[in-house]
Amino acid sequence: MTVRWWHLRRGIPWTAVLGCCVAAGLLAGLLARWPSAALVLLPGVLACCATATVFLYDEAALPVVAVTPRGGAWRRTTRLTAAALPLGVWGLLVVARPGDLPLDRSGWWLLGGATILLTTGTAALASRREVPSPGATLAGGVVLTVLGLVVVTTLLGWSTVFPMTGFDQAALTFWLVVGAAGAAAWLGALWPARWSVG
Repeated sequence: MTVRWWHLRRGIPWTAVLGCCVAAGLLAGLLARWPSAALVLLPGVLACCATATVFLYDEAALPVVAVTPRGGAWRRTTRLTAAALPLGVWGLLVVARPGDLPLDRSGWWLLGGATILLTTGTAALASRREVPSPGATLAGGVVLTVLGLVVVTTLLGWSTVFPMTGFDQAALTFWLVVGAAGAAAWLGALWPARWSVG
């Protein structure tokens, strides 16, 4: 067994990650039963998959492992590989199209990928700042942000950033900016430290 595999098996709170993935599957089941509620349920599925990724960076023994010779970048990139599970759940649900929704698959893959890139990047940044459990802090914010986008765009009469059939230029630009913010967060999380703090 490699060291990375051991770290993934022992270091990640799989109960929280798998719980979020199961919740995404349950919401997809509800979506298959009530496709008319897709405006809320599909972003809910996205919120569950994105929330699963922030729990990947919870580290109970962070003060101990932060000073190991392997370093924080090794830990963060190893944990990033586990993000393939929630990303795979998201991709599978987009391919399955529960409720026979006429989804623009490429747009929804972009949307999920950008969101997961941002959530993993934010959690990795928190891990770099030695926050031991960023999942508990970020999970609520992820759900509120994703579902808040639905509520705000609906109440204000704006075009939705979660279109079912085709992504207009505004929605596409929004999700590209989200993806760019996620890439910037990852760059910050992996950037080598030059100065010692404290």
